[in-house]
Amino acid sequence: MPELKDIALQIRRDIVRMVHGANSGHPGGSLGCTDFFTALYFKIMKHDPSFNMNAEGEDVFILSNGHISPVFYSTLARSGYFDVKELATFRKIDSRLQGHPATAEHLPGVRVASGSLGQGMSVAIGAALTKKLNKERSVVFSLHGDGELDEGQNWEAIMFAAHHKVDNLISTVDWNHQQIDGTIENDHNWHGVAPNDEQLVKALAQLPETLGDY
Repeated sequence: MPELKDIALQIRRDIVRMVHGANSGHPGGSLGCTDFFTALYFKIMKHDPSFNMNAEGEDVFILSNGHISPVFYSTLARSGYFDVKELATFRKIDSRLQGHPATAEHLPGVRVASGSLGQGMSVAIGAALTKKLNKERSVVFSLHGDGELDEGQNWEAIMFAAHHKVDNLISTVDWNHQQIDGTIENDHNWHGVAPNDEQLVKALAQLPETLGDY
């Protein structure tokens, strides 16, 4: 647990630095999901940072609410998929780290573009069915925002999965916001707002550096 807590602290530092540096992004959901990403990538999920797009013999993670890309990118970098220094290019021109993950950028760790909400469940179920047909014992994980779960496609996919008894799919809901120093706490206004210089300093002061900033 101490090691996981240190990783989670560093990922939170990355998030606020990335969003501040780009002056845009979604810090609220990213901070709220940091513990989930940390546990998944550094403890639970069987995955290989050398990255095989087909994920044969590996577990798979599908991010449906792609706007929380800061936490996704930081987690991938910190677990070895690409150089941590690339986090500094978040949302910059010609960067592979777009606001929403895209496969066109060939970024290791990203298996599906997730700019449009409400599609991740269908993708995850498709991946789970593929692994089932291939007689793999791997697990497919997916993450969804609470708002996008109101879309009908999700429930059509869930009914399909229930009918076909796809039992190796785990989904969870995006917890909205994570308090870091009182500036981001249960406030929907932080959904897609970057911290200013003063707020960044306050946030980082509450998040001790553990693995080294990019």
